[in-house]
Amino acid sequence: MSLPQVAVLGAGWLGLSLIADLSSDRGVRGSYRREAGREAVIRAGGEPFMIDLPELAAPLEAFLAGASSLVITLPPGGRRHGEATTGQYLAALAPLRDFLRDDLHVVYTSSTGVYGRSVGGPVTEETPVDPDTHSASAVVAAERWLADHCSTLSVLRLGGLYGPGRDPVDFFRLRDAIPAGDAPVNMLSRHEALSALRFILDTRATGTYNVCGAEHPSKREFYGNLFRSAGRAPKPFLPGGAGGKRIDSSKLRRLGWRTI
Repeated sequence: MSLPQVAVLGAGWLGLSLIADLSSDRGVRGSYRREAGREAVIRAGGEPFMIDLPELAAPLEAFLAGASSLVITLPPGGRRHGEATTGQYLAALAPLRDFLRDDLHVVYTSSTGVYGRSVGGPVTEETPVDPDTHSASAVVAAERWLADHCSTLSVLRLGGLYGPGRDPVDFFRLRDAIPAGDAPVNMLSRHEALSALRFILDTRATGTYNVCGAEHPSKREFYGNLFRSAGRAPKPFLPGGAGGKRIDSSKLRRLGWRTI
């Protein structure tokens, strides 16, 4: 029996990690935009396809032929496109429309940023979205576009990603102090993200799910520990933020998602 085929659209930090994780027990295809990306996909164990949406969309047919699942990890590029981000992002997704078969399981890596920064306390999938950045607005629009065009869709709203090659301490390298030191963090390790993606691909559970660490230490505790682990003195933490949002990922955990 042939291995199931998973197509990963977007071979960035998370996409390449997913290709490497899945390639041990299934066929994986990965898209890339530049020649250096081709070699990265191959090294991760994937079959490379050069796709640069919306301009270079012709390879989509071969990329998705026979695939059981499509994982979309394309970033919206809010810093680059500014106010044009949503339009640019939807234009990039539009060529997919002709290839979204009823039996194709589509997994979209969204973000907990869709809830915005004003909300406080526990945040579930039922909490209204309130995007307050160009990227978050584009991601909300993409969720809705995919819901309109996909028969089998799983949306994973990922917390703040970190892991090898993505050190959370670097987020504050240009700051003299870290604001809202009492605010809870909503972080997600690469290991946790990959385990959630694998769980969704294996179960084909549809719907929208928050994916975040179960614990929400304060910024002071979380980043302070990271600074010390790296042998660096923590930067000063400013007070405030204790009533900040706490992403609740219990919906996915109730389905059986576990991390080791």
